Amino acid sequence: MPLTSEQHEQVLELVYATAEVLGQEMRPSAGMLIADDLSAYPFAEITRALARCRAELHGKLTLAAIIERLPSANAHLSGNEAWALALKSTDEQETVVWTPEIARAFAAAQPVLAGGDKVGARMSFLAAYERELSAAKAEARQPEWQVSLGHDPQRREIVLNDAVTEGRLSPNTARQMLPPPDKPVTPEGKRQRKQVVSKLREIINQPGDQKAQERREAREREEARRRELLEQAGVPLAAMGGR
Repeated sequence: MPLTSEQHEQVLELVYATAEVLGQEMRPSAGMLIADDLSAYPFAEITRALARCRAELHGKLTLAAIIERLPSANAHLSGNEAWALALKSTDEQETVVWTPEIARAFAAAQPVLAGGDKVGARMSFLAAYERELSAAKAEARQPEWQVSLGHDPQRREIVLNDAVTEGRLSPNTARQMLPPPDKPVTPEGKRQRKQVVSKLREIINQPGDQKAQERREAREREEARRRELLEQAGVPLAAMGGR
């Protein structure tokens, strides 16, 4: 959320005051530029960062020194962390929660990785990722965490839950990407399931000769019924060849 006009004025005053504490004379134009560049960050973070500059710096106050102490400006993963995460995306079973900056840098490194040069691919990735981070910081862009779902449902749940714990995904976003929980089985459903299982067990355990006997008895009943219908129709059995 951008700073209000009142907050912007307060930041400008703090920048001048911090520079003065450090023994630095700052021109109004320079102070205005620094305040404008900081306006994309949360007001509370800016005041804390300037307080750290007054306590930690021994030289001139610079915009880089202030941004270095802003948590929001450093929320992106480091190059090595991003590379380790990007490598997981090569496993189709693995779910990955990453940023567009990581994805674009890895896309630039993939041709080298496909050629079997993992060291060269890492160097290519780090160079591309550094360019992506520089652009993101220049525009004060926060990490936009995105999900690339893998095929392994168990790993998917673990990764998404970890992302929620780390504040990269909201619980609602993670919940939408997980299958719904199993519905509880009602007493009637349990009874029906038990009956089906019992019937299947009877069929499986039924002796083979008993099954054959039942088939013979069924054929005999069908034959008896056929004879009965023929007799009722007045058709002599001899005319049917005694069948």
